[in-house]
Amino acid sequence: MKKNLFIITLLLSIASMQAQESPFMKKAYQFLIKPEEVDTTRIYQPKAGISLGAFNTVQKAGFDVDVDFALDFEDIYQTGLSQYSLSENLCKKIGLEVGYGKVILGYGLEVGPRSAWKKSSFGLGIIGKSWGAKFNYYKITNPFKSSLTLGEEGDAGYIHDEFITEEAAVLKSFTIDGYYAFNNNRFAFPATYKVGMVQRRTAGSWMLTARYMQGSLYNSPEASWDSYNMLDCFNTLQASVGGGYSVNFVLWHKDPTGPRDQGLRNLTINLTAMPVITLVNYLKTTSYKFNFDEETGAMTNTDERVSKIWCYPMPNYVGSAAVGLTLWRFFFSTQFTYNTFYFRSSHAFDANQMDTPDYVDDISFRGTFHDWTLKTLLVYRF
Repeated sequence: MKKNLFIITLLLSIASMQAQESPFMKKAYQFLIKPEEVDTTRIYQPKAGISLGAFNTVQKAGFDVDVDFALDFEDIYQTGLSQYSLSENLCKKIGLEVGYGKVILGYGLEVGPRSAWKKSSFGLGIIGKSWGAKFNYYKITNPFKSSLTLGEEGDAGYIHDEFITEEAAVLKSFTIDGYYAFNNNRFAFPATYKVGMVQRRTAGSWMLTARYMQGSLYNSPEASWDSYNMLDCFNTLQASVGGGYSVNFVLWHKDPTGPRDQGLRNLTINLTAMPVITLVNYLKTTSYKFNFDEETGAMTNTDERVSKIWCYPMPNYVGSAAVGLTLWRFFFSTQFTYNTFYFRSSHAFDANQMDTPDYVDDISFRGTFHDWTLKTLLVYRF
């Protein structure tokens, strides 16, 4: 609560800068309140002011990997699949947003059942009519799930087993997503996401996007020994470029007729699809080497095998949908975003580098970092 009061006080102080004599303060204030240059027949911009909002989010993030391999010894050739994943349960948050002009600050807290043993996250967004960027970071500590399958169901030698570690693994992800809207004079991408810009008539725009992503999965040697993984830790770095299309469907619009903006004034739906190609797709994998003590029966981690791989270019997806409704001085928005980060490699390393037996062959893998978020926001503009 103290943090929110501080934010409100800070923004109120910014709002009073108009009365200051300092040239810098005047320029800063003008930046906050100056309307964008747009086609006013398509876009309406209410007068800048203080806004206060409450939001609720539900989200889920995770990591999945499939490792295909073959057992080739004597007269036997059998395919196998090692699968493992780490994810959180449904995460629910509530929070407050305070805004003035083009600036919005928010803070949220997780409520209800915990989504993971431990979790921390941070997000920052800049949403403008021409360009914008989103910065997201999360860290999840949770049990590690794995399974092993040999052969095909129905075969005499078919084996399938699953395991959940008692030790926790750690998943981290940091992403930067940026966009540029070409038709930015007639199309207001922020219209369904924040107060300050209203789409008067249906319009769309081709979009350019770029993405940077770093992700890692750390599985401890203690947890790894009790699981079925041929690979134990992952670190990935990806850089992607692409584009797509975004459109605002205006189902209802009525310009304000008085200072209090009476009645239902706008209902807009935004749909955005921006596929990208991951041109830089780097992956580092780690597998542990163990030593078995026959006297004590204990297993000891003695070494690590590291393999650095440039994976194939892969298609990835950025998608979002939002609904914005303006009623009196209230603004209501529901927003959904979905992201995937794929990587894949085949015959990219020698099985002997991973401390696997000589009869393990044809190793390939595919995996993905994934996350989605659903946010509802209610804002009152003073």
